[in-house]
Amino acid sequence: MKTLIFSALLVLSINLSVAETTEADPYYVTANALNVRLSPKPNGKITNKIYRQQEVEVFEIKSNWARVSKYYDGSVEGVTGKVARWVSKEYLSKSRPKDLVQPPIKTDPRIRGLPKVGEYGATKRDVEVLYFASHHFLEMGKCKTIEFGDKSVSKSGVYYLNCGGPSNLFFKPSDIPGLK
Repeated sequence: MKTLIFSALLVLSINLSVAETTEADPYYVTANALNVRLSPKPNGKITNKIYRQQEVEVFEIKSNWARVSKYYDGSVEGVTGKVARWVSKEYLSKSRPKDLVQPPIKTDPRIRGLPKVGEYGATKRDVEVLYFASHHFLEMGKCKTIEFGDKSVSKSGVYYLNCGGPSNLFFKPSDIPGLK
């Protein structure tokens, strides 16, 4: 009877150990922008980007690569078999990186959700453009508030602001008088 109980406890212990190793550990991105790949290789297909201070879960470490997703059906990525998302471990940290130096900007309670330098890959120039344009559109009466804004990911050199409605204002820095 003691052997049976010991065997059952051993199996339970092994199963708990396996379950514990599949839980993800939190890490933070230290690079301004980090490519997410379908394989732990420098030439793996890039599927996405993640940004500085973004928290990710690490499920596995393989050499210098960290798996940041569970395995899933590769057909959604146009490949056969199971795939997962991987990033270079070099750009991950257990502690959240400090905020980057922010440009001096004129604050306004009507401007709410603009990124800071380092968030979502925003540069100092991006933040300056977004705040300058926000003030311009508020002064022109085109917006009563700025709910959010960012740099377009699909159109190079284009930014957008949302004034609280269903559509966004798209602009280039050259569209805003006085913006250098």
